[in-house]
Amino acid sequence: MPAAAQDTIDPFETARFRLGPVRFTPAIEVTSLGRDSNVFNEADDPKSDTTAAFGPAVQLWMRPGSTRLTAKLGGQYLYFKDYDNQRAWNTSNEARWDVPLARFTPFIEGSYVTSRDRQGYEIDSRSRRRDDSVTVGTGLRLSGNTAFVVSARRFNAKYDETESFLGTTLAEALNRREDTARMQFRYELTPFTTLVVETDLVRDRFELSQLRDTDSVRVMPGVELKPLAMISGRVFVGYRQFEPLTPSVPDYRGVVASVDATYVRNSTRFQAKVDRDLAFSYSATRPYYALLDTGLTVTQRVTQAWEIVGRGSRQSLTYRELSAGGRTGDFPSDRGYAYGGGIGYLVAETLRLGLDANYYTRRSEIEGRRDFEGLRMFGSISYGIRP
Repeated sequence: MPAAAQDTIDPFETARFRLGPVRFTPAIEVTSLGRDSNVFNEADDPKSDTTAAFGPAVQLWMRPGSTRLTAKLGGQYLYFKDYDNQRAWNTSNEARWDVPLARFTPFIEGSYVTSRDRQGYEIDSRSRRRDDSVTVGTGLRLSGNTAFVVSARRFNAKYDETESFLGTTLAEALNRREDTARMQFRYELTPFTTLVVETDLVRDRFELSQLRDTDSVRVMPGVELKPLAMISGRVFVGYRQFEPLTPSVPDYRGVVASVDATYVRNSTRFQAKVDRDLAFSYSATRPYYALLDTGLTVTQRVTQAWEIVGRGSRQSLTYRELSAGGRTGDFPSDRGYAYGGGIGYLVAETLRLGLDANYYTRRSEIEGRRDFEGLRMFGSISYGIRP
């Protein structure tokens, strides 16, 4: 069965090309090739333009000795016909090295991303930002179906000093270092289902805005479901305790979640996504917000080659405002919605053509100039990426 093949085939053995000890699979994507009716997400006098995003990527695998080295390198060019000041070249690079031993599997991984694009749902400007991270850790196999993984990660987020949004210099507000210590317990309930409990100790420190410095604890139990299971993907729901170091910033204790699950019934595929967590805001009076991002995509295979796609999503950004006692009952929010659909044609196993249209809108309880709506109609071409 195809699902079983996805679960057992080693990508090192199935890479499309080989060059000495290196196995690699290249890919290329052309997306957003069409028309955007509101390029800047403006409330008044929206500007439209012809846009496109295209670029290459490659996945690499090596097996030096008994170790395993994987990497993914990619670039993307953002094109705007009329507003050429929005054009940009983005890159994303990541690598991981595993050293399997008898019971231990030490690993190190890193990433480097430089982009000039929108970051999340709050900041509408396309701002240049550089992110880098390094993680070191090890897995410990206790038995045939039980394992622990411990790791330490350092992540840096830096905006260019010239970038601003609604009068705020983003580097001054949001440049930060995040240190995370993670312990993960894994238990294989069945060959297709793994119970996972993640515990994170997180320390956020800002370069110029100590107002946002925080310590937090996040506990996320959940399950990972392999493709052959009735539902595949991951479902995690847990609890986060968020403690700002500044007394005037309210704390947070509540539910967090990360869900990315797919259910296939005959020729129909349902994909649900839910993200609930905290994110830092650029605002000096609203240092962070609770994000709830939900979405559903339904793909109906009409023939072996043709498919119809429908999608919808909703985002809620609930802000925490400064208060003298560190508590507040006022939680203003922004809400965004997106609806759309399209058709896809599978020319070959790894070559897909698509045509989509999406309507999007946001309504803010904070200020009217953050409201907007628009329509994006675009085509796409992807090669080397399995649908």
